[in-house]
Amino acid sequence: MQILVLEHERYAPAGLLEDWARERGHTLRVLEVPTLQRWPAPASADAVVSLGSESSVHAEPPPWVARELEFLRLAHSQQVPAFGICFGAQALAAALGGQVRRGSELAVEWSPLDTHERALIPQGPWLRWHEDVFTVPPGARALASTRAVTLAFAVGRSVGVQFHPEADAAIARSWIAGSRHRLAERAGELEALHGRMQAEARAARGRALELFDRIAAHWTQR
Repeated sequence: MQILVLEHERYAPAGLLEDWARERGHTLRVLEVPTLQRWPAPASADAVVSLGSESSVHAEPPPWVARELEFLRLAHSQQVPAFGICFGAQALAAALGGQVRRGSELAVEWSPLDTHERALIPQGPWLRWHEDVFTVPPGARALASTRAVTLAFAVGRSVGVQFHPEADAAIARSWIAGSRHRLAERAGELEALHGRMQAEARAARGRALELFDRIAAHWTQR
């Protein structure tokens, strides 16, 4: 498959998704969205993946956010499936008619999910790192949640997940380092989080690749 990847920051790369694509023989075309001058036609790809970002869909978003929402809306309408990861899930939800807002707290944790469709979304544990939350778009179905927060949805062949299957221990370490000042009061918690990810790196990688296999199979359903 030819897959368009919408990257928003260099420190939020495709990570394990890139490993998966290489091992499965797929091709990733990475677009640096904030500096993108010309968007490709959605139909030039078999699927679109939108990655994480520190930007917000709803709180003073930079100009590129509106352009990405329109691109995701167009892709979905043209039957090009989209896979949104964290910010990408929020963008996909908003593009298809859902709502995005600030959550009650910053979620930074490594935890299992309450999955309603385990055949598509494994229980985990998964890395969560987000402040905003979303409502599922009209016509979509919720796939997973925790403590009344929706963490995954599907609408047609498009899927959004409010967690980070693409992040390995090295990516998490870079996020922790970049947030050390802002989250100083949670320093011990963050170090424990990284230690847990390192200890479970092999299992987490296998789980992520399995999830991507399931998402790809969902893309091809008719």
